[in-house]
Amino acid sequence: MRLSRNDLRLAVRSFTRHKTFTTIAVLSLALAIALNTTMYGVIDALVDPIVDMRAPEQLYFLTIFGDNHGRVDNATRRALLASAPFYEAAASYQRAPFPAAVEYGLRFDQTSFAIVSPNLFSMLGVHPLVGRTFADADFTGGISPVVISERLWGTLFPRHESPIGANITIDGVKHPVIGVLQRASTMPGTAADCWLMPASSEALAQLPVNIVRLRDGVASEAVQPALDVLARRLAALSGESIKDVRYQIGAVVGRQFHADQFHFAFIAAIVAALRFHYALVAGVIAVLLIACANLANLQLARGIGRSRELALRAALGASRRDIIAQLLLESAVLAGAGLLVGLVFTYWGTDFLRSRIPQNISDFVTAPQTSWRVLVFAMIASVVCVIFVGLLPAIRVSRVDPNELLKAGAGTGANRNSRRQYGIMVIVEIGLSIALLSGAGIVVRTALRIHEVRIGYDIAPLSSTSVITEPLRDTVLRTGEWSNRVLSTVRSLPDVAEATTYRYRSMDNDAVTIVDPSGASIEIPAPMASYAVVTPSYLRTFGRAVIQGRDFLDGVPAVPEVIVDQSTAHALWPNSNAVGSLIKLGEFASRAPWVRVVGVVPTLDDVGSQLSPAQGPITYGTQVGPLFRTRLGAIYYLPAASDSTRVAGQRFSFTVVARAKRDPARMPIALKNAIHPLFPSAFVLSGSMEDALGITAQRVRHDFVARTFAAFAALALALAAIGIYGIVAHSVAERKRELGVRIALGASARNVIGTILREGNAVALAGVALGLYLTKDTVVWLHAFSADGDEYDVVLFATMAAVLFLVAVLAALVPALRATRIDPVESLRSE
Repeated sequence: MRLSRNDLRLAVRSFTRHKTFTTIAVLSLALAIALNTTMYGVIDALVDPIVDMRAPEQLYFLTIFGDNHGRVDNATRRALLASAPFYEAAASYQRAPFPAAVEYGLRFDQTSFAIVSPNLFSMLGVHPLVGRTFADADFTGGISPVVISERLWGTLFPRHESPIGANITIDGVKHPVIGVLQRASTMPGTAADCWLMPASSEALAQLPVNIVRLRDGVASEAVQPALDVLARRLAALSGESIKDVRYQIGAVVGRQFHADQFHFAFIAAIVAALRFHYALVAGVIAVLLIACANLANLQLARGIGRSRELALRAALGASRRDIIAQLLLESAVLAGAGLLVGLVFTYWGTDFLRSRIPQNISDFVTAPQTSWRVLVFAMIASVVCVIFVGLLPAIRVSRVDPNELLKAGAGTGANRNSRRQYGIMVIVEIGLSIALLSGAGIVVRTALRIHEVRIGYDIAPLSSTSVITEPLRDTVLRTGEWSNRVLSTVRSLPDVAEATTYRYRSMDNDAVTIVDPSGASIEIPAPMASYAVVTPSYLRTFGRAVIQGRDFLDGVPAVPEVIVDQSTAHALWPNSNAVGSLIKLGEFASRAPWVRVVGVVPTLDDVGSQLSPAQGPITYGTQVGPLFRTRLGAIYYLPAASDSTRVAGQRFSFTVVARAKRDPARMPIALKNAIHPLFPSAFVLSGSMEDALGITAQRVRHDFVARTFAAFAALALALAAIGIYGIVAHSVAERKRELGVRIALGASARNVIGTILREGNAVALAGVALGLYLTKDTVVWLHAFSADGDEYDVVLFATMAAVLFLVAVLAALVPALRATRIDPVESLRSE
């Protein structure tokens, strides 16, 4: 096998002479390699993330079990930890359970935040993208500074003006921005969008120490004995048994997870996303194989077109091995160019994907990373391309008899068997394309279905705010007092048209009691049922009409009243009018009062059944989904003035809903800022009604996946069309003499087109059959992003098959029309 610099020069020159072929080949390979490499970067980031920290393998989460009565303060705990031989530094990180309302000028966001010790980022070895991180001197400023993430920087400062020194408002309090952290600087599993210091050194002392850095050279296996010593000392100080006190560490990043809660959370995330990743990886590999099959066919057609050149080289002494080596060299040049362009596309694609991945899909797709492993993967993909694109066509072309080729004209040296042999590649790529199209069709249709979720009322102007508070002592809350206080504050906001509050109560002993038309009391089991305690403006705020009876009247009634929906009215009073009937929201012997039904409203559509069953609705403060499904529907209870609730050592929660006049997008922030001062120690979670019902989260998540697989399918469809065109054009070139004879003997253009299309249609139909077979085994991987029953939709699969068959016919029609213009004299003279 003799290859020289001149051979390389000839290979490059051959591609420069055929610019169209070279451009199509390089771009097809580059797109396929970039797609595979980017998706590999996603998987690599999930399995072995790279973070911008100093010696991340020495960073560990610390969990302390024991001292449940808090006899040992945090300062003593820090002193104990500092005495350990493995200790280098420790820091505190406490992420807030609910997002904060962040504002700057007219821009706003609700995002996660964390309270951290000043030394956290210096201990991590994190370098800010802009500005600086915290220092102990920041305690003296009076106003706690904030460090924000790169994502929040882009949200609040869309033109990327410098945020340093700008005062952003977090839950109504202004904080100066001192730095911005890039994406790679956040810890997996504990990332946030803004970080605050405690308000004072006293507040810092209350934060638990939960992140430690081991000394250089200390292995995690050697730490446990020292942790056991710390546990014994803590047990002695707290007066507890050593069996109840334990120190435990778990690695922050990488694969060094120990058997602790972080490890289990990590494994659970991978298991939950496993099938989706199968579909993701299978999709990008399918695109790569389709691209390789296409280019193999194009290389074959190109090789057949160069038959006389190759035969001449053989006659001059070149061996078959030399010819194969030359063709492989040309394929390697092609793959090398595709690799270089593909790496550029990978860089763009990685940056684009990082900015487009929704936060609520991070359990399925993480931001891709670039590492040496990603580069190696791209090179392996290029080698695979060389093998498929170069080796198979080279072996096929080198088998042709040089004597026959020199005797025959170009394009006449192959037969039907060779066309069938390379038609197999087209069959495979059509099959893979149908599987991709079907999967994309499933997730796209589910995404469209979520966009058409029906509620039964207009939710666009509505915002929902959930308040969860826990009184420090026994408290008697009179319903009218706290609800009126909240509503008067909310209604004072300039953009609020109407507002209401509600909270849910369970039925006493899971039963309801009614009085039938004969006057007898009937107790009806109602497991898992509950009812909403509302204010008079409830139905008006939601924009719901009463179809029987009347709405609640303004003011506090002397006796409680109830409105039910149609499904409840039919279940409890199937043969009589519900309006005016008496009902007790509990069993007959309970202390619940008898109340009268004053109205009936239409039953709302079930939101949970319209969302993906694999995910279910993400809810807060609203009662939807299968958890609350009973044969009863909705019951709305308006309490009397004497109605009260005793809250003793338990959480008290309620929801505020407001209807905006003009700007519903900003209403959640306004509600959060207005309600939080009323309940300073409460968790306040605010969002649009679509957020509260989980519709927004599902739309964002499904839209991203739908766009991803639609892009895969579109690329596969285009490559399949190119493959059909290539094989049919190749067939026409091989049969030029035969077609010329047919035309000379009187064959019409219609006959010639029919002859060519029949061969192309046979290949397309075989590919369709293979694709339908592959589809039935692969669509189950997309169960997490498909609605119930969509995985095996015969009509959808048949439609995708028909679309691809039509594309195949159109792709074959172009060379078929070209064949009708063959000059019989020229085709026979070439023989």
